[in-house]
Amino acid sequence: MNNNISNNHKHDRESEAGFGRRLFVQGCGAMLAFAAAGTSIETVRAQGSAGDTTRMQSVLASSQTQSGDIAELLNDLPTNWGRWGDDDEMGALNLIDSEQMFAGMQAAMKGGKNQIERFTLQLSVTGDVINPDSTQPDVVFPPEDGSSPTFPSTDTGDPAFPPRTPARRDNTTPTGGTEVTGGIKYVDDKFVTDVFLQGTTHLDALGHPWYGGKLYNGFPASTTEATKEFETPLLGTTGTDAVPDSNEEPLESVSETRGLEKAAVSKPASKGVSGRGVLLDVGRQFGGENGRLDLEECVTFDDLMTTADAQDTEIEERDILLIRTGAIARTRDSNAEWGPLIEPGLRFSEELVEWIHDMDIPYIGADNLAVEKVSQEIDGETFFIPLHGALTRNLGVYLNEILWLEDLGAACAEDGIYDFLFTAAPLNVERASGAPINPIVLKASKSAEDEGGDGSVDT
Repeated sequence: MNNNISNNHKHDRESEAGFGRRLFVQGCGAMLAFAAAGTSIETVRAQGSAGDTTRMQSVLASSQTQSGDIAELLNDLPTNWGRWGDDDEMGALNLIDSEQMFAGMQAAMKGGKNQIERFTLQLSVTGDVINPDSTQPDVVFPPEDGSSPTFPSTDTGDPAFPPRTPARRDNTTPTGGTEVTGGIKYVDDKFVTDVFLQGTTHLDALGHPWYGGKLYNGFPASTTEATKEFETPLLGTTGTDAVPDSNEEPLESVSETRGLEKAAVSKPASKGVSGRGVLLDVGRQFGGENGRLDLEECVTFDDLMTTADAQDTEIEERDILLIRTGAIARTRDSNAEWGPLIEPGLRFSEELVEWIHDMDIPYIGADNLAVEKVSQEIDGETFFIPLHGALTRNLGVYLNEILWLEDLGAACAEDGIYDFLFTAAPLNVERASGAPINPIVLKASKSAEDEGGDGSVDT
């Protein structure tokens, strides 16, 4: 694609503030920190370097007063509430039946028994933190006083939606391992830092986002904080996120926890996801020579359709969609800038939401932190993750974030085959709002014509 066309797809340029660590996790967490609409990244970065935290605070405050009303925005758009019963907690996974699984298997086997490739799409749970400045590894988030370093950064590692961080594990056995009767030795390990269930490649539960006091299928928001008591208490950890508490308390035993009573991630974990998947490589279509969309670039419904046409890919009803932007590849490139909340992603539109509903798309994954662009300006108003409301909360569509799509994308571009069997199941964590997931793709590497056969499969 030439540069003129590529530039036409650069939408919604918001800015990134040199915000403090505490400001970073206020309100809706990190999302409010990047709503400095109309102020260039360079200007904000310069102000942050000068220690102008008052300016940063005023920008964030004004962004909150200018934010739109998500309920009003989505009022006339479709929902799937009650479609599978008033008590349904599975959502759009109800759309994936034997027919869809068979379609996925057909896609994987259409090149014959000797032409199937396997791809895993998960990043490490225990990867390296991406710091605002690679020369300051102790700075996980921008400094409290608003000074540098701030994002975007050229540091490399495994991304996590802040203030989440990758985990750390360590051996629990002594050096040389533990020996048991008969001479067998073994090592064992445990996590020694906070483990965020959505701190790496993960699936959002349907109960993860909500608005208006109700989550998917009309369940009340109070069900997200249902208490469960345990007979056997276990020693807990300090803090609730990656930002240290100002007054750390001693470790205490945990005998009860809060969690989702409805629409938790254990529901899709108990069923799994298997069906025909389709990759839309928007990054390769619009990203120039490196195949990556620019920071803050929006992916429109037209972009998706243009990509499908260019790939000669037919999207069928109830397909699983994977969208490659090139964002995660940027986290591996020390010459490329990456910012946690200014990545490219899907742009909200009524047309997109209605198409997803009409096509009964049950599941969308992408190689970024939120599938959609985190901060979006719609009709002059600022919204944060509006598609989480339109898709997950209203339609029961699952969002799979932080996928590694580089190897799969390269293989699809090489042989022109963009459909495959997609299989996955998140960790079965009861009452959780999300969980790590490792999707596995089985893809035909060549068409039947290339092999000189008819590609038929015994059934």
